[in-house]
Amino acid sequence: MRSVELAIVMTVCTSMLAAPETSADTPVGQPIYVFCGTGDHLWNPLVEPVDSPEAIDAMFDWMNRTYGVSRIYWRGAQSHMWDSEYQVGVERPNQHDWSNGWKRHLYRDEKINEAAVEAAHSRGMEIFAYAGLFEHGVQPDVGIICPYLFEDRLRIEHPEWCPVDRWGERRSPGPISFCYPEARKLIIDRYVDYITRMGYDGINFYTYVENVGIRYLDEFGFNEPIVAEFSKLHPDVDLRHDTLTEAQKLDWYQCRGIFVTQFVRELHAALSAKGKRLSMILDSVEPDYPQPWWGKDAPGQGMIRLDWEAWVAEGIVDELWVQLGATADQTALLDRLLTVCEGTDVKLTMRAINPYDEAWAPYVDTGATPVAVITWTRNGIERLSLEPTSAEALESDDWRLRAQTVTDVGAGTLDLPASAIAALADDPHLLVRRRLTQALGALGDPAQTAVIERALSDEQSCVRIAAAVALGTAGGPDSPARMLQALESDGHFQMKLACFEAMEAIGDSALPALMVAIDSPNEAVREVCVRALYKIGRLGPAEEVFEPLLASMLDTDEAPLIRYWAIDGLVGLRLKISDDQRAALEPQLRALVDGDGNVTAQLHAAWGLGYVAAMADDATRRVAIDSLVALLRSYGDGCQRSDAAFGWRIVGNALMRLAPEGPQALEQMRTQTEDRWLAWIAYEVVHVPQQTQKMQLIEEAEAVATHDRYAPEFPGIRSW
Repeated sequence: MRSVELAIVMTVCTSMLAAPETSADTPVGQPIYVFCGTGDHLWNPLVEPVDSPEAIDAMFDWMNRTYGVSRIYWRGAQSHMWDSEYQVGVERPNQHDWSNGWKRHLYRDEKINEAAVEAAHSRGMEIFAYAGLFEHGVQPDVGIICPYLFEDRLRIEHPEWCPVDRWGERRSPGPISFCYPEARKLIIDRYVDYITRMGYDGINFYTYVENVGIRYLDEFGFNEPIVAEFSKLHPDVDLRHDTLTEAQKLDWYQCRGIFVTQFVRELHAALSAKGKRLSMILDSVEPDYPQPWWGKDAPGQGMIRLDWEAWVAEGIVDELWVQLGATADQTALLDRLLTVCEGTDVKLTMRAINPYDEAWAPYVDTGATPVAVITWTRNGIERLSLEPTSAEALESDDWRLRAQTVTDVGAGTLDLPASAIAALADDPHLLVRRRLTQALGALGDPAQTAVIERALSDEQSCVRIAAAVALGTAGGPDSPARMLQALESDGHFQMKLACFEAMEAIGDSALPALMVAIDSPNEAVREVCVRALYKIGRLGPAEEVFEPLLASMLDTDEAPLIRYWAIDGLVGLRLKISDDQRAALEPQLRALVDGDGNVTAQLHAAWGLGYVAAMADDATRRVAIDSLVALLRSYGDGCQRSDAAFGWRIVGNALMRLAPEGPQALEQMRTQTEDRWLAWIAYEVVHVPQQTQKMQLIEEAEAVATHDRYAPEFPGIRSW
């Protein structure tokens, strides 16, 4: 995608303590909105917390009182809305743990979405749900690779509602096509029911999809209603088989967009009847088409004309949001929007790195509102309080000033000893305690390590997580054991992530505690040990960590998530362990591929075998290939495996790494005629590859020629 957006993405998430200060003359009376993306907040431990009702209330209190924020765009609504509507695969265990473990706990048990609505409305703030217009998950053979194994039950139960390629074989990863009235109605009913039941003031849609499954820009959009619309314009052109002119392509994109407009029309009517509003995000460079996912080369669902000018003229959109990009691109689009929206009630907003940048002033004067994004540590509203900080401020009645003071001490902009701020260790406000913990970690005073360690048992998850992060830089000899002990009470995803990353930062000195705790009866403790042993082993003592990782991998009673990480670590260390250890690893991986009853371990072992066997002698490689071929054949006709719809992708990719024999074996399976499914999956692996989480577009002519030359008979669709 555009280099400016990629550069922006790469500059974020360093540390809240190092964020630039807002100047004293910040025009805080200026209207401002905020986007809060709970997916990021519930993963990255450095951004502000939203992991409890108390944390959310504190966050909204800060934003409203310090900066006058009057509206929140809340991404937590997206996952909550579809919580019971998605199939999530355990075969991507890290994602499953985050999604079905951590986030589901917060949505169902802590009720953070209800808390967000209450926190906003109690302060007179609006809150909009935030969701993806085209984001409904992916078919699992794509999702097992890039990057999320989840799919909406509507796509699973109605694969015919997905955008399809010209042959009617491959489905577009991400969308449900709006060209089907019954699909539109079901989706609209979901949105309207959820928004009204939860009390949101409206809904805001982004238009990218978070996957890289598309292989060429015009791969999808050949569903019969779209073909019929195109035929009205070009009755002598076969959309599926003829080569289109550039003008004809634009007409096709418009035909795809007709049904998006119909969806917007119907949704707006349903929302308006309930007093709710509809907001749409426009790409700052190509607003007439869906956004590319951040850093990607093209829209993941292809080219669909978003006729926002018609939406404005018809009055079926209440707000248009200009997405982040180069300021010149954003202001150029804002100028265009001001002309198109003149005389209408359409509200304009723009996502901004710094909402107080003088570039926005002329647009604010017209009624447009900047949107700060607090998923990043650089967001233009970094300070909790705009008042001057000092030693005396540590005793302020305002929690925001106390929290800002300890932050400034940690950042080095206020010269006070660590002992002075450590006195706030028992502060009644959770964000003061969290910021204090972060500041002590930055200062690295060994005398305060015990204060950080005590925060591992704080009543608030966000403080415990901050303590684990801080101990990575300010820990003492007992800190690894203290973190492992804390995991016995808090074994959720984000706490585990913070602990194992802190262990990696601590390094070799954490090994004794990890070697003991890897046999803990607590699953979260064992997981962190396995993950940390790999990270530390990668930096030096690889041979020392080999045996405990191997034991975890081979333990058939161990949790699949832990066995997955043990395999991940062993394969990751393949270049660093001894020749004897590597020689011992290969047959153990092969034994898992041959099957021990656990699909998650088997698939990851297949993945690993492709890398480890690639380093072995010819005889060992041939044996490994035989095991992988046997496993791939089990996905053929009549397959009853739980991963029948996608596991073959992992196994086939492993064979592709063992060239030339592996690809040759795949081609033999493709050309045989006794097993239709085996032929098809071999074709997909070799000629329709999904191997990385990078977008790798090819030319359309190449894709068509490859299909015509190599594709066997299509056997149909396998769902989960």
